[in-house]
Amino acid sequence: MNYQRILPEGWENTQINLNMGDINDAWQNGKIMQAKVYKCDSSYNLHVNLGNNIDGIIPRDEVEAINIDNSGLPKSNICMNKVNQYVQFKVKNITDKQVILSRKSVGREVINWINSELQVGDVVNGIVKNIRPYGVFVEIGGGIVRTITYRRHICCKNKKSRRKI
Repeated sequence: MNYQRILPEGWENTQINLNMGDINDAWQNGKIMQAKVYKCDSSYNLHVNLGNNIDGIIPRDEVEAINIDNSGLPKSNICMNKVNQYVQFKVKNITDKQVILSRKSVGREVINWINSELQVGDVVNGIVKNIRPYGVFVEIGGGIVRTITYRRHICCKNKKSRRKI
């Protein structure tokens, strides 16, 4: 198994408590962090508490690497559904007024990991997000959800060859 660098969002439910030195270090080193979203504003930006009275903002265009609408932005319901949820992010920029965060960059990193390193037979950690008649949706890191599909029967030409899974 390849090392799973990024665990699913919410795998560890601990609130971070950072100072500006920690945030600068994370920015310089591209560190992935996690915090709970406390607000989705009217522009669908996400706000997180980084600790020590420092708030970070994830602009709407940095919320999601997939699930983009026709305007090129994440769907509004995705932003709203993140309130009171843990999300992963990297520091994108630090200004005099704000700490700008990116969840999208973490999602892209997970997608790159899936495409370049994940192999058949690897075992990964995941959190079941939804169960439907056709499969199970599992988040494996960075908000990236993959579907594990299943069928009640594998069918062949005749009924005698049908097998249950």
